[in-house]
Amino acid sequence: MKLVHTLAVCLHLWAIISTVYGGNVMLVGGGLTDENAAVWSRFIELAGGQGVARVGVITTASATPEDSATYYQDMFLAYGAASVDYIPITERSHNANDAAVADLVASQTGLFMGGGDQARILAGWVNADGSDTASLSALRGVLAAGGIVGGTSAGAACQGTGPMIDGGLSYNAVAYGAYAGGYNPDYPDDLCYIEDGGLGLVRGYVVDTHFSQRGREARLIELLLDTKTSDPSTQVAIGVDEDTGVLIAEDGTAEILGSAGGAMVVSVAAAVKDPAAPHTRTAGVRVSYFTEGDVFNLYDDSVVFPNWKTSITGNEQYIDATSSNNIFSSPNKLIREYGVFRDVAHRLWDSKVNTVTSYSYETGPTFSVTMKKEGGSAVVGDSPTLSTRVVSYLNMEVGIDYTILEEQ
Repeated sequence: MKLVHTLAVCLHLWAIISTVYGGNVMLVGGGLTDENAAVWSRFIELAGGQGVARVGVITTASATPEDSATYYQDMFLAYGAASVDYIPITERSHNANDAAVADLVASQTGLFMGGGDQARILAGWVNADGSDTASLSALRGVLAAGGIVGGTSAGAACQGTGPMIDGGLSYNAVAYGAYAGGYNPDYPDDLCYIEDGGLGLVRGYVVDTHFSQRGREARLIELLLDTKTSDPSTQVAIGVDEDTGVLIAEDGTAEILGSAGGAMVVSVAAAVKDPAAPHTRTAGVRVSYFTEGDVFNLYDDSVVFPNWKTSITGNEQYIDATSSNNIFSSPNKLIREYGVFRDVAHRLWDSKVNTVTSYSYETGPTFSVTMKKEGGSAVVGDSPTLSTRVVSYLNMEVGIDYTILEEQ
């Protein structure tokens, strides 16, 4: 019997995402390996199956789009696509309204967007006034007809509604806040975003990628806090780990594909940020982390775990949690540690304690991140793919605070 848990009301996923246009959307967190059949093969299956799938490769985000397209063409053919076409739209091609290009898009049963810079995708596929080009309308038509649109890295980050992240590190995000207007080369580490959002294929979500590995949890939290309004669609986001897929199906389910990582759903619906503080001081953020085999429903807030996972209560492997002095996986450390936030959270849930506080590597100010189990739950199991211990959790509370050195 599979375990069924209900997400806390703060997520309200059914109200936030009304539809995925009738087809299937696949978000991949970047770093997709050639061997990840859970992603590649599933895409081919949903595009019609081996020997049938007609795949259009979109590499608009790349600085070298034709070279990037060759890689994806080879991969999809290797996994059984009947045909793979390069969709020749770049940020400067100005051809997304050409009938021939739009017809090429419309003829596909699946469309896949490669990585690079998501701002290039908006430049190539969206009209200057923000309306759909003919090719973007055709892409939506593929979804409406029951096809699939997927993307990795920038090709996934562009699929949310808005605002769309365009760069930045977690430390800079909580130290200085979020800046509208897109990437600023004068401040390359600051959190920046494009106000008008992405393509809107997944409604009501901000999407981030390379998530746990690069310590992007705090930057996603900060973006939601700084752009939050009374509209529920500004209060929830999803971050996808590398070499991991999230398949959002037409029946409203979101399924984790692959065993390399997971995906985090972040809600700031109940979060409070101190408006008088010069840096981020917040409490009440709720995060849920889904891993291999998990399926959560976008309409009724339920989540179904595979039968090899069971409640972690009473099955904890450790007595104590483990704190970190590098909770944001800082790139400024001589040897970078990847996935620190994820590892600290998993150890907390797999321990007998209820809270743990970690700190930023950078100082001036030093940030603290406190994780609390209260109000949440978790499951654990041994992955049938990797034979490693896997933890999924729901509704962990996260608080962020800071200390300025002179005050210590």
